[in-house]
Amino acid sequence: MSNLLKNRLKEVIDNLSEDELTEVVNFIEYLKFKDEKEENEILNDVELMESIKRGLKDLENGDVYDFEDVYK
Repeated sequence: MSNLLKNRLKEVIDNLSEDELTEVVNFIEYLKFKDEKEENEILNDVELMESIKRGLKDLENGDVYDFEDVYK
């Protein structure tokens, strides 16, 4: 995170009431939970994970095509 963004965030936080700070913390915790939930859904999707592994193996083996060559 850039210093400019951090400084702006600190300035905004310093001017919030206790109730508003509680809402901010709740929202940040919600965002963290949502990200973790989505990550777990992906990691627990066996078919998707196998597809990703196949894609990575194809990439490793050079079995890939340039985007421009495919969509001419």
